[in-house]
Amino acid sequence: MRILFLYTYNKSFLSSFFTELALELSYRNHQIIIASLKEKSGTIKIAPLVSVQILKRKNKLIDYFTIFNLIKREKPDVIISNFSYVNPAILCGKLLGVKLNVVWYHTLTKQLKSSKSQISVKSVFLKKASCIVVNSQYLKTDLKDNYGILEKRIYPIPFWSALNKEELKTENIIKSSQIKIGCPGRIEKEKNQQFIISCLTDLTTIDWKLFLAGSGSNIGLLRDELKNNTLENRVCFMGVLNIEKMKHFYRSMDLIILPSSFESFGLVLIEALSLGCPVLVSKNFGALTYIKDKEFVKKYSFDPFDSRDLRHKLENLISQKMESPDYFKNIYNKYFQKEFIVKSVDDILKL
Repeated sequence: MRILFLYTYNKSFLSSFFTELALELSYRNHQIIIASLKEKSGTIKIAPLVSVQILKRKNKLIDYFTIFNLIKREKPDVIISNFSYVNPAILCGKLLGVKLNVVWYHTLTKQLKSSKSQISVKSVFLKKASCIVVNSQYLKTDLKDNYGILEKRIYPIPFWSALNKEELKTENIIKSSQIKIGCPGRIEKEKNQQFIISCLTDLTTIDWKLFLAGSGSNIGLLRDELKNNTLENRVCFMGVLNIEKMKHFYRSMDLIILPSSFESFGLVLIEALSLGCPVLVSKNFGALTYIKDKEFVKKYSFDPFDSRDLRHKLENLISQKMESPDYFKNIYNKYFQKEFIVKSVDDILKL
């Protein structure tokens, strides 16, 4: 089967997932073409059955013709697209008679802040897709309620971590008297980093330092809040970290706190779990919908709008014996197995 993947091919974590998925599908004897629009064109062969075609980006209209000509030339049996590639992939695929046109959708409507007209246009295209893969039950409900997509055409499939080849953490909390708390992710209002800061400000029972890995539009407001509370020396802004630096980041933290107001999935959670990191995570993470271990969810998730809940659970973790890295790693392995995820995608290709 010839499969055309349309996504932004780069060094991001999401791109790494799709590239690894393409490789896994090629091991099942599918021929894979990965295509991406960029400033400069080129071709890369990354495996015997996997090639990457970088097409020159111009403007929206010409890009549609570029994708049309790509599909016409490659004659794929299946197209899998995401983000800005969805509309041209569906339109051009329909015009050229592609058998299976799959949309991989992974952003909640409230994250996109879409207008009613944008939702209306998007729903027209999404309804033309053969099926839609989403990363959580939250997103499945979102597509049903906001876009009118039939439930039977939506398939929830989780991600796996691009970091899980890393060796397991060998140390547990606490390595020193000061607790190193990590919070990775874009620094935006909905990511709720200010919630951690406000909770920690009132927490006098432990000595802590917070490390924020990422960037975003809310950095200025956070810095002002830290200055007003004389906490500048207790919070470190580390900027955007590449994959190798993120491995070191997770490995060096005593605890990871993930406070987002909402997340359709939340790659950062499974990254932390895959490396055996202790975590406290907002109960609004879509990834939690896959974890059926009630004790884990009860102990390690919190209400991202209730500071008392986070403080209580944080103090409990610090005062009690922490589970071993194997415990967190086992949670990851049980609910986010790569083999199961690849098989789920492969099953969709047979629709």
